[in-house]
Amino acid sequence: MLSATEIESFRDQGFLVKRATFDADEIARLREGFTYIESLVEEGGIDPQYLSGKDREVHIHIQPQAGAADASVRCLRKVQWPSMIHPAFEQLRTSPKFAALLEPLIGTTLKQYINQINFKMPGGQIEFPWHQDIRPIPAFRAQVDNYVQTIIVVDEATVANGCLYVVPESHKLGNLKVKRYAERQIEDHVDVSRAVALEAAPGDVVMFTSYTVHGSKPNTTDAPRRSYINGFVRASSCDVGKWAFLEGKAVPITSDHDYHTIRRSGKRPISMPPKL
Repeated sequence: MLSATEIESFRDQGFLVKRATFDADEIARLREGFTYIESLVEEGGIDPQYLSGKDREVHIHIQPQAGAADASVRCLRKVQWPSMIHPAFEQLRTSPKFAALLEPLIGTTLKQYINQINFKMPGGQIEFPWHQDIRPIPAFRAQVDNYVQTIIVVDEATVANGCLYVVPESHKLGNLKVKRYAERQIEDHVDVSRAVALEAAPGDVVMFTSYTVHGSKPNTTDAPRRSYINGFVRASSCDVGKWAFLEGKAVPITSDHDYHTIRRSGKRPISMPPKL
């Protein structure tokens, strides 16, 4: 799915937007998953273990504005490992399209370290300051060549609704060794005025390295901006994570924890794909 020119651009610039990778039906299916998780928050009563993220893969991160106790859906920031909650996320996580997209960059036998959905709901003031997605060392080796972060655009991404900004070629600076989201630390190393806005349409896939400096501003519109993030790594260069593809074949999600209590909203049970 990537041309030689696109591969060269990704390696040189540290990012790429692959247009129209997923079709309208696939994006509609993802939106079902987002709506389901939003309904969990709206209904309330979520087990606190999922809100804290402690000792569980699943973390439903609600971030009220400073000094507020608002736990409404507009303050929903992200959910880690949504594939454990709704089958739509599992279906796209292991899509053959990902296998084809990633093969020329990191091969066909891949693990996954990040499975996450991000929300920028109207009025939520959610932003992601400048940062790199550095992964644990020494568990990850030669990250710049063996790790690809992907973002499926679910709602149109524009400057107004807080689209992603990246700094071209910033991956060539390596690990900046700064505290994640620390104010002004990235700016001490990188000229962020060179950042470019990655406006994109539903179905596009944004791709970048773990060293690429990126960030985003709040959504200032009256409509949500939601995205689906999956971070893939060449299995031979990583000692942690969950399997995603083995020689190009999808590996279903597994867990030692039973998530059945969060797979229903009211009286609407959600069926999940079988475990291995």
